Amino acid sequence: MLKKAITLALALTTLSTTASVTNHNGEIANMRTWVSGSNTYGVWVSLKSNPSICPGGFYLPHTSDNKQLVYSTLLAARLSGKAIMIQAADSSYKIGDRCRINYVML
Repeated sequence: MLKKAITLALALTTLSTTASVTNHNGEIANMRTWVSGSNTYGVWVSLKSNPSICPGGFYLPHTSDNKQLVYSTLLAARLSGKAIMIQAADSSYKIGDRCRINYVML
């Protein structure tokens, strides 16, 4: 019985610490990329009106598996002038005032 109670307590703790995400919509104002790949942000994206939770915009880390696909979607949104939805990971993944991109939808 004690083993089940401990397991349940650990499961509830894990669920409460799961990363949350927030969705932000808008047009892309600018995008920055670095040739060397040694910068902190990978790809840095700013909306025309960044949300208060991410005042510096958003970043796509170098280690992202689908970085090229996400970058292509961001670039398509920028060039078309259409709004994009950026889902950002919770604040534990922020670098300075920039939020890490988790998902994009055009």
